[in-house]
Amino acid sequence: MRKIVNLISLLLICLAFTSCVDYVQSVTFKNGKYHMYYKVTLSKLLFAMADEDPEEIFMDFDEEEIGELPPNISIKPVNTELEVGAEFTFEIDPKTTDETERSYLPTVAGKKCFIPFLLGQNDSISDSVGSDSEGEEFAAAIMASAKCRILLSKNLIPEIETAYFEGKGGQNFSIPVFDYGEANCLEIPFIILTQEGMYRTDRVVIIKK
Repeated sequence: MRKIVNLISLLLICLAFTSCVDYVQSVTFKNGKYHMYYKVTLSKLLFAMADEDPEEIFMDFDEEEIGELPPNISIKPVNTELEVGAEFTFEIDPKTTDETERSYLPTVAGKKCFIPFLLGQNDSISDSVGSDSEGEEFAAAIMASAKCRILLSKNLIPEIETAYFEGKGGQNFSIPVFDYGEANCLEIPFIILTQEGMYRTDRVVIIKK
């Protein structure tokens, strides 16, 4: 997990310069296993405007580093006309005893379900907005327009009553949920990830109907 978080940290550092990042996380359950999917991409257009090569962000992510990841993880570069980034896919047996794999698994406590959120475990996001007030306002404006999406298959959670990040003093942050047919989509604004200490963002709490 740490290697994936490190790569996503590298991508997110570019956020301050590109102002366009897309993050998708998907969780489903089939054939007795959890199927995990993550995608992080950045806009090529904005790289071009800055006269930078977007593919350089992956130049140091070589086969040796990939080999340090669990063997069931597949990493596929994304390189289209509009964006560059990477996809991460893997399967997990719910009976696994491997602690790294278990850290990705949803957990259930009654009507509550806890979904690990990879970006919420990344401390570099709040650090990237800058220390001066002008920089913070600029970064906040950028991040307010960027969203990350978590797709939860309905074969995992058929109906969602509400979703949120736990906050201090019971002041939770409500996460919008949209029906995508075979999956429910949770939309999380990047700006909430910059409010360090306000919310527990390493997991999403879901109340099932």
